[in-house]
Parts: sequence; C-alpha cells; structure tokens
Amino acid sequence: MGSLIQATNLWGYDELVRELGGDPNRFLTRFHIPPAPERPDESFVLYRSGVLLLEATAAQLECPDFGLRLAQWQGLEMLGPVAVIARNSSSVIEAFEAIARYLYIHCPALLLRLQPSGTGDWVQFNYRITELSPPQLRQSYELSLANAMQILRMLAGESARPELVSFLHSQVGSAESYAKSFGCEVRFEQDWCGWRISENLARQPIDHADSQALHYATRYLESHYAPGSTALSARVTELIGRLLPTGLCSADTIAAELAIHPRTLQRHLAEEGYRYEELLDRERRQQAIRYLGEPGLHMVQIAGLLGYTEQSTLSRSCRRWFGTTPKKYREQLQASPPSGANGHTA
Repeated sequence: MGSLIQATNLWGYDELVRELGGDPNRFLTRFHIPPAPERPDESFVLYRSGVLLLEATAAQLECPDFGLRLAQWQGLEMLGPVAVIARNSSSVIEAFEAIARYLYIHCPALLLRLQPSGTGDWVQFNYRITELSPPQLRQSYELSLANAMQILRMLAGESARPELVSFLHSQVGSAESYAKSFGCEVRFEQDWCGWRISENLARQPIDHADSQALHYATRYLESHYAPGSTALSARVTELIGRLLPTGLCSADTIAAELAIHPRTLQRHLAEEGYRYEELLDRERRQQAIRYLGEPGLHMVQIAGLLGYTEQSTLSRSCRRWFGTTPKKYREQLQASPPSGANGHTA
C-alpha cells in the first residue's frame, strides 16, 4: 500500500490553494484525500497521494514555489509529540537528532541523518524520501526543507540561518522564493538533499527547554513506538541505503553496524522471510529509480552511488530490473505525467 503520513502535513493546504484562486476540494477529491473537516490532525493519509497532490496543485495553479509557501503554515508543531521532545532538547543539534530518531512516527518514508564535517566546522543534515521517483518529489522535498528552516528558527531564533541548502532536483521556483525561505546559498542538481549549519549554531542552547517535559515526552514515545517493534529487515534496508555510496555494503558490514554476528543477521532475516541479497538488490533498484530521475547526475555517478565500481554493472542491473538500458529508463521516468499515473514507486 505504501507509507502513511500524518494529516498535519497538509496544514495550510486549503488556505494556500484558495489564495491562489483554486478549489482545494477539487484537488483533494482527485487524489482521494478527505476534505479538511474530515481530516483531523491525528489521522493519516497515503503518502503517495499527498506527494502527487502537491505536484499537481503546483502545476495546475502555476505556482512553482507551492511547497515553499505551504511551509509558512507548518513548522515544528506538525510533528505532534516529537515536537515536544525537540522543543525541550538542550541544544539545536540534540533537537534535530530527536526529530531524526522519531521522524518515522510522522511518516516512515522520510529519513533524516546527521553528518558531522570531521573538521568540527559544520554539521550536515541529509534528508531522503524513500518512496516515488524524484520528478514527483520536487514540491515535497522543498516543503520538507522549508519546514526544517521554520524549525531551525523556532529553536535558535529568527536570525538563525543555514550555511547551505542542497536539492537533488533542478530549480523550479524563483531565486527570490528560495532566498526568502532559506536565506543562504541554495544548490540544485546535487547528489544529496539537505542542509548544513555551523557547529556553533548546532551547539546553541535552546531557550526555555524543560528537562521534565523532555523526560515525559520521551517516555511516551518510547512506550508507544518501541524501537524493538521495527523489523530487522527495515533497519537493514535503511543501513543499505546509507552505505551504498561507500561501496562497503556487505552483509558483514551491516552486521557490524547492528553489533550482531553475520550469521545471526542472516538467521533473523530468514525468520522475517528475507535474504540479505534480496534486500540489497531491492534497495539498489529503488535508489536507481531515484537517481535516474535526476537529469543532473551522470551514469558514472549513479553507478558509484549504487555501490558499483563499473558502469557496465549498472547497465546489466537496469536490464534485469526494468527490461531496458539506464538511458532509456531515465527517458521513461522523465516522460511520466505529473499526476504519477505511470510513475514508479521507490
């Protein structure tokens, strides 16, 4: 069926569509999403439907910065109980670490990971959507990163700015709209999506953080969403996605990351009905769909991001997965209509 996302992800949708002269219910009905009165905050909608809704709305209302604008109605509070933990963390980086840890509660298709610079100058936040193909995700990526900036300013003050924002896709809105949302350099057609802040900003204390509120909110989330309830296959798939570009994605490496013996890993996966090689191949296929949908990436880059040492291996895999060459499959992806009727899930 695909992932679900909390209905709060559509906060402000009706208002923005009306501002632009459209009828929100016409779009919502098209994608089988209940109207606002029938969509309480604690409810969920199909993530795929929400993504395609944003793309179609932006296209038909001729509003390329729709996702950026929508974030003005959203921000930290849309995350529900996760917001309580973030707001009461001791520092900015601890708040975003909490959001990354519990983001799956909001939607399991969203992944946020922290990457220190190694030199201590900055902290990078890598953001990834694991469903649908990249041409269908432009508005969703821009909404998410604009929301991240709303959160950053709420935690660290209105003057807080990232050093850099990076997108996988090409520019869709005006330079002014990106400047207004992010207030920093924005790069497009990159091999990562996310943002980077200075180490000083990352370590900045959060005013009025309440350690007791943090304690109770953490207990609530841990008791209702215990990490042990996450299937091993899902954790392995996540690690594969993170380690593929390194070329070090063997079962032994994954087992080491999980602090278990490789044979134990294979045994537990078998109990869930999987083999490691199947999970690796499935994740590679999903990532191939993602990267082939980005025209700014060359085939040799894509091969490397998938952990292949040779481009010919990518070609053989694409023929097995899609029945055609990487180049022809890229053309198919980019020819897919905005509605996603013929799109591929990732």
